[in-house]
Amino acid sequence: MAAAHSWTLNLILVWIIADTTGKTPDVQVTCMFSEDCVLPCVFDAVGDEIVYWFRQDVLIHSYKHGSGLLDRPDQHYNGRTSLFTEVISSGNASLHIQKSGPQDRGKYRCLVTSSRETSEHFIIVKVEAPICSVSLETTRLSGFEEVICSTRDVYPAPRVTLFTEPAVLPDALKTFTRKTSDEQGRYSVESKIRKLEDLTYICLVQSFYRSQTWKTSLQEKEIFSVESQDFNIPCKAPWKLQNFTLTWSFTKGHKSSTIYTYDSLTQLSSSVWKEKVQLVTPRGQGGDGSLQLRNPLSLEHTGTYTCILSALQTKHEVRTRVNIIPMTAKRLSESSTQWWIPAAVITVLAVTIVAAIIGTIKCKVGCSKSNQTQVEAAEMQPIRVTDANSGAPSEDTCLTEEIANRPV
Repeated sequence: MAAAHSWTLNLILVWIIADTTGKTPDVQVTCMFSEDCVLPCVFDAVGDEIVYWFRQDVLIHSYKHGSGLLDRPDQHYNGRTSLFTEVISSGNASLHIQKSGPQDRGKYRCLVTSSRETSEHFIIVKVEAPICSVSLETTRLSGFEEVICSTRDVYPAPRVTLFTEPAVLPDALKTFTRKTSDEQGRYSVESKIRKLEDLTYICLVQSFYRSQTWKTSLQEKEIFSVESQDFNIPCKAPWKLQNFTLTWSFTKGHKSSTIYTYDSLTQLSSSVWKEKVQLVTPRGQGGDGSLQLRNPLSLEHTGTYTCILSALQTKHEVRTRVNIIPMTAKRLSESSTQWWIPAAVITVLAVTIVAAIIGTIKCKVGCSKSNQTQVEAAEMQPIRVTDANSGAPSEDTCLTEEIANRPV
């Protein structure tokens, strides 16, 4: 159905340009990988036409009115090409290719000869397996946490760009990209970088022909709140979104459930926590899906909250670990804080008093030892005996205190 619709549009375009310019331009056709494809070719019918189709100057199909196929086509196209014979007499020699693949890319030529004229048309064929999904996840397969962006079954190989906001030097992220292909030629591409804290990871995947650009982002964070106090869980995309859907889920242990959904196009929302949650920004304008949690309870609402904002080829995901502190723990914490200052003052005073007492004791002991030393020094001094006549000390009678005090 899609191939027939594309073929009709191409025919209309070719007819319009040919009628207005007198010359048939090259036509660009994109065939979907493994799907049928139609290459347009129109001409002025006479009734005795012979149709030739070439790819890169190699004959792949030929037909004569009333005789059917002429020469054997190239082996690669044997049984895969056909014309719509019922409309050839009306001037339509379009070529139908079954299950197109990479080998079908290139430049095609449709040559129609008749008794009246010869017409020639050129078609440029691209083959594409479009991007259908992009994954952005965290892993520890390399022994440390990494963020991996990947896409699968794409042709030709797309370009994958993985970066952070705020920006980080490439050496710190250790970016690595790998491309692999399957037997049919479709590519799987993955790019990974080292996971760091407090960053938003953004992945852009662009198709080879730049007909598609997918954007996805991931953010992980942790917040703390107190029981019974309302608080907000942030979730805002790095770019503005239109016609998006918003999904909030809650995970506790191994159990996960959807708690809130919103569609910006219909402006319809649903929630299993009806009185507990609401959007912070009315209608999530611009892609702000932040959620307010009302009157939370520690046991019931502590867990991981995941927000997903989805639009055409765009996805933003935020995983938030929420820790809600019970009121009893808060009171104990406040009580501990109130007693901390008096306890510290008492401790300082006690240390000061003890230090003063020890200083006094040391002072007394030190003074006593000093006096005793002075007495002992005085007692060891020599005693001089004064001569009665001159009043001067006599050298013969100069004795030490030890001799003078010697018992008779």
